Amino acid sequence: MRTPLPIAAAVCLSLAGCLQMEQTIEFDAAGGGRHQLVLTVPDATMGEIRRAAAANQTGSSIDPLVLFRKDDVQRELAAAGIELADYATEPLDRARRVRIATRFQGAASLRKTPLLGSAVEWEFAAGPAAGTTRVTLYPQGRKAWADARARALAQKDTADAVASDYFARRKAQLAGLDVTLRFRLPGKVIEYTRNLELTGEREVTAHVTAEQLRTPEDLVRRLAPRFEVVFDSSACKFPVDR
Repeated sequence: MRTPLPIAAAVCLSLAGCLQMEQTIEFDAAGGGRHQLVLTVPDATMGEIRRAAAANQTGSSIDPLVLFRKDDVQRELAAAGIELADYATEPLDRARRVRIATRFQGAASLRKTPLLGSAVEWEFAAGPAAGTTRVTLYPQGRKAWADARARALAQKDTADAVASDYFARRKAQLAGLDVTLRFRLPGKVIEYTRNLELTGEREVTAHVTAEQLRTPEDLVRRLAPRFEVVFDSSACKFPVDR
């Protein structure tokens, strides 16, 4: 069984806090591009992830240190058809940091990259007007987003003691969480979802911190989000799904 790299990119977010993660996905005009990941994990959080991963696995546990071993990373990426462009690790004060840069050839390889997690779903479609393209990312899958949206709407106007207790515990666990996801497009950004911010003519960014988790609804929505951006693709031949 291959050791899955998404342990840090996906499991860390859902199980432990004090995590700092920054990802940049840059698309070129043909639908390929570069994916960069910078992950900083405190030593204490590493131990929590290891224990949680072991408790949820049968047969063998997931090693949260896998992202900090270049040979394992390169092998996993190669199996998915992804090129490792750059790799570096560094020890910090009571923490470890890894920087990974990859190149993907198109939607098919991007959908298989282990750095985004096994549940991730992408959609590439024609935009609302001629010469535009819509890119949608569901980090935890479309169904998880739909379920989270329904739960968030239900919690919005209802006082639920169980949900409130869960939220209080999870918020404490996620103290120090700081996650950034950035999209760079080959054309001018036209529209984007409210959980994104326009940070350049061709760039949008999602930034999630523990301080933003003020209600159970915030928690549910941010752990299973949808990110969507429409951009001007009139000057390129950006491929879309059939």
